[in-house]
Amino acid sequence: MRRMAICVAGAVLLAFTIPDSIHADQGVLTQGQGLRWARSAVTPFKTVAVERSPGMYQGQYRQMSFGRREAALPDFNEYQDVQAKKLDFFGFLLPLVDEENERLLDLRTRLNNIYEYVRWDRVVGHEDRLWLHDVIEEFRIPETDIESEEFWKVALRRVDAVPDHLVLAQAANESAWGTSRFAREGNNLFGQWCFRQGCGLVPNDRPEGESYEVARFGSVSESIGSYMHNLNTGRTYKELREIRAEARSQGNEPDPTEMAAGLKSYSERGDDYILELRSMIRYNATVIEEARNQLEDGASS
Repeated sequence: MRRMAICVAGAVLLAFTIPDSIHADQGVLTQGQGLRWARSAVTPFKTVAVERSPGMYQGQYRQMSFGRREAALPDFNEYQDVQAKKLDFFGFLLPLVDEENERLLDLRTRLNNIYEYVRWDRVVGHEDRLWLHDVIEEFRIPETDIESEEFWKVALRRVDAVPDHLVLAQAANESAWGTSRFAREGNNLFGQWCFRQGCGLVPNDRPEGESYEVARFGSVSESIGSYMHNLNTGRTYKELREIRAEARSQGNEPDPTEMAAGLKSYSERGDDYILELRSMIRYNATVIEEARNQLEDGASS
C-alpha cells in the first residue's frame, strides 16, 4: 500500500491509502496486460452529493442508497420463454443501473456547480474542498489543483453516467443472461477479475500459472458499481470516456453503440466483441424500453 496526500487549490487535505493490487490506472501497462486491467474489479467507497453546493448554488442534493442488499438474482435458468427471460433480466437490473447512474449524475451536477464557482474566481469553502477530495480519491483523478483546467477536464470526463443500454447489453453478454456460474455464485455480471487468493471464484479454464479469480460481490449493485467505476477510471477506457465527452460537448446524450468502441480491451476478441455488443444493443433496444415501461407502469399503479 502507498499513501498520498491530496492538495486541492493549495490546501493539503487528508492523506489516503491507494491499494497496490487491482486498480487499472496503476503501474506501466505492458502488452498482454490490457485484458487483466480491463477486467480488474474495484469496489470503491461511494461519494455522495448531499452537502450544499457553494455560495450562489444552494440546492440540496438527493442522497442515494448505494450497494443495497437487494433481492437475490433470479434463477434465469428456469425460463423457457426467451422474451420473458429478457424482460425480467432487464427489469431486475434497470433500477440498480439507474441508481448508480443517478448517483454519478448528482456528483456531476455538483462538480459542474463548483467548476462554475471557480471560474468566477470565488473562494471554494472547506466543505466543498473536502468533498472534492473524496471525488478525487474515488475517481483516481491525477490532477489535484482545482484552479487547473486539466483537473476539470479529467474530472468531468470521469464523473458521468454510463448509458443503460450499454450496461445491460454487456451484462447479458458477460453473464449469459444471468445464468453463468459467476453471476449465480458471485453476483458478478461483468466478468470482473480480482487478484488476491480467495477474493472470488477460480475459473475452471484458468490457464496454468495464472492467479486471477473472478470477483465475488456481496450484491448485484456492488457488481454494477464496480463495473461503472472501471469504465470511468481505467486507462483502457480512455477512448470510451472521450466519446462520451464529445457527445456532451455537442449537447447530446452519449450513444451506447458509439461508446462500445471504447470497450475493445474488455475482451480478447477485440473488434468482434464490439460488433457483438453493438448488435445486442440494437436488437434488444425495444425489449429494454418495454422493461422500463413495465417498471414505470408498476410504480404508478
